[in-house]
Amino acid sequence: MTHPARQVPVQISPWRRRLRFFCRVSLLLLVILAIKILMHRQHWELLAPNPLFPALVASEVFLMGFLLNGVMMDYKESEKIPGELAAALECLASEARSVRERHAQADVQADVSGALALLVGFAHDLLAWIRDAGALSPLLSQLDDLQRSIERLGLCNAAPLQARLLVELAGLRRQIYRIEVIRETAFIPTVYGMTYVGAVLLIGGLLFAEIEPFGEGLYFIGAITLLLLKLLMLIGDLDNPFALGQAKSVESVTVDPLALAVDRLSRIAAE
Repeated sequence: MTHPARQVPVQISPWRRRLRFFCRVSLLLLVILAIKILMHRQHWELLAPNPLFPALVASEVFLMGFLLNGVMMDYKESEKIPGELAAALECLASEARSVRERHAQADVQADVSGALALLVGFAHDLLAWIRDAGALSPLLSQLDDLQRSIERLGLCNAAPLQARLLVELAGLRRQIYRIEVIRETAFIPTVYGMTYVGAVLLIGGLLFAEIEPFGEGLYFIGAITLLLLKLLMLIGDLDNPFALGQAKSVESVTVDPLALAVDRLSRIAAE
C-alpha cells in the first residue's frame, strides 16, 4: 500500500542560516558604531571611564552564562528526541509487519495494512509538525487513531509484545508533549529581561563614555558589542531547538533520523 506523496517545504541550509545570522549581527553592530562616531563628533560623550564599569561587564557576563547554561541543558536533551521518535516509529512498523507475516487471514492483513497506513501518515505529519510548528491537536488525534488501530492487533500478539507496542506509543506521546513544552516555554523570562536591560545599560555606557584614543576605543567597543549581541541572539535561538520552520533560526536540532525513519516506514507499508 503506497502512501500519497506529500509536499515537503524547502529547508534553508545551515550555512545559509548562519550567514544570515552573522549579517543581522553585523548590521546591528554597524548601526551602533555609527551612533558612537556621531556622538563623538557632536561631543555627546558625557561619561568618563569609571572603575565600576568592569563590575557592570562582569554582571552581564554572569547573567548570560546563567542563561546559556540553562538553554543548553534543554538543547542537549532535544537532540535526542528525533532519534527516539524514529526508533519508536520503526519499532511499531516492524512489529506490525511481523504480524502480517505470521497471520495470513484476510481480516488480519487488512488490519495490519490499515495500521501501517495510519503509522506512515502520522510519521509524515509528525515530521511536518516538528519542522513547521503547526497545531498540536490534529497530530494528537492522529495518534489516538493509530493507538486504536494498534490495539486491534492485540488479538494477534502475545501480551508482552502488545504491552511493548503500547509502551512505544506512550513514549511517542510523551516526546510530542515534551517538544511542545520546549517550544512554548522560555527559560526564566525574568532573567531574560535582566540580561537585556544589562545589555542596554552596557552598550549605552560604551556609547556615552569618552575613551581615548578614539580609534582604540572604537575597536574595543565594536568587539565587546559584537560578542554581546551575537551571544544574546544565539541564546534566544537555542531556547527553541525545534524552530526549523523559522527563517531566522540558526541552531535547530536535526530531524534527519526522523526523516530517514519516515522513508523506511513508507517502504515497509508499500511491501
